[in-house]
Amino acid sequence: MTERSARLALAVVMLLGLGVRLGWAMRQPNDEAAIERLPDQREYLDLGRHLIDEGNLWMVDPRFDQIVYAFRTPGYPLLIACCDARPTVVRIVQCLLDTSTILAIFLLARRWLSPRGAVFAAAMVAVNPYMIFFTGLILSETLFTAMLCWGMALLILSDGPWPDGNKLLGWLGGGAILAVAILVRPGTFLLPVVIGCGAALANRTILRAYRSDWPLPVAATMLVLTGLVLFPWVARNRWTLGSWVWTSTNDGITRYDGFNPDATGASDQKFVRSMPWTKDMTEIARSRYFSQLADDWIKANPMDAIKLAGVKISRTWSPVPLSAEYGGRWIYHAVGLGYGLLLDILAILGLRQQILSGSVKRFLLLPAIYFTIAAGLSVGSLRYRIPAEGPMAILAASALRSARRS
Repeated sequence: MTERSARLALAVVMLLGLGVRLGWAMRQPNDEAAIERLPDQREYLDLGRHLIDEGNLWMVDPRFDQIVYAFRTPGYPLLIACCDARPTVVRIVQCLLDTSTILAIFLLARRWLSPRGAVFAAAMVAVNPYMIFFTGLILSETLFTAMLCWGMALLILSDGPWPDGNKLLGWLGGGAILAVAILVRPGTFLLPVVIGCGAALANRTILRAYRSDWPLPVAATMLVLTGLVLFPWVARNRWTLGSWVWTSTNDGITRYDGFNPDATGASDQKFVRSMPWTKDMTEIARSRYFSQLADDWIKANPMDAIKLAGVKISRTWSPVPLSAEYGGRWIYHAVGLGYGLLLDILAILGLRQQILSGSVKRFLLLPAIYFTIAAGLSVGSLRYRIPAEGPMAILAASALRSARRS
């Protein structure tokens, strides 16, 4: 396959991917009952509307009958506000973002694979049933996945941390996108450092061709970018709440959700009903309280905590949906199982092939490793692994003999 035919094939793949996403997203209802099926959707829409109407990020948490100001980070609510908090517009934008992810994976794959292999990787993303599914929900997965894949692509295509012109801008741009992604998914606080170092190692052959050391201290650069991006949000929280909240006040209750006497590995925050005294706490104090409860439970039950972490990881990497809402539908089971097994088998075969170097394989696996660890420390859900499946598609494409460079 020539470069020209690959670009033509990519255009077809992207158009088909966009068409399928728009078809699915436009079928989703906008009524209150549909939105309330997933409470996170209602919270995000409320936050977006408050940004539009008042220029401030807040919502009412009905569990505690209290206004909270830092329960969610501002990244995804800002997107909703830009879409006038209209679910249909949000879904259309998400379809476009997810289609851009197809392009990002193609460009990233083309760095190491043949044109045919890169097109195959893009096609795997285009037909990913879970990525298609989440474009129709008012949730942050689509935005975060696009930011992760474009951040990885820019870091690699910049040829490593270079001190000159466009190369430097590409490297810093990729790191900045990953840093901003923390404001979309707070649990990725260390991801810019991890991905930045992985990209530098994946590009080390090119780096050595120019000089023996890296022009920029990679980890320090990513930490500085992270600090610069988060500082306005942290300063706002200090001004509003009187405390330096780096991510969100949702962290504590999420941690206890994952580690408590009744935890199953899934998210189930019904324990709040039996703790009425938490309504008298501020959101800062409540987050710290739940976090301390989780730490105490882990210290008292270390073996149970380890077993529970294993359950969460298995839930995250389940080939079929397990939620009460969608886990009982045979069509979701069939589609998820078929695609999931294909992706996993090809990715494992790709790891066994010698087409990609060890540092490149590790780089492409870093999101999967990071989100697996994060799930073990929090709660397990299929939705948390979705961003890792884009880079995994490149591993899957490398398993094909046709993916060899010509």
